[in-house]
Amino acid sequence: AAAGARCTKTYSGHVNGRYCIFSAFSVSNPRRQCVVSGSEDGRVRLYDLQTRSVRQVLEGHGDAVLAVAAHDRREILASGGMTADRTVRFWAPAPG
Repeated sequence: AAAGARCTKTYSGHVNGRYCIFSAFSVSNPRRQCVVSGSEDGRVRLYDLQTRSVRQVLEGHGDAVLAVAAHDRREILASGGMTADRTVRFWAPAPG
């Protein structure tokens, strides 16, 4: 770690053994701010930003999800699957 830097939060539950898995912040709705993470199990996980608990799991990809992105003003997420899947999916997370 860089001098003076420290880890302040850790989010766990996604599968990550072989690839670089990206994450994104979804903060367009102040009541549902999340960290969004891809996973090698083909799922996208939404973690509550403050409590770090898994808020929702999005299923539909047929291979590892390496890329995720969140719209900056709307609750819309995008995820990209690897070779066996080759899809980009757009998601509107369930309310709650």
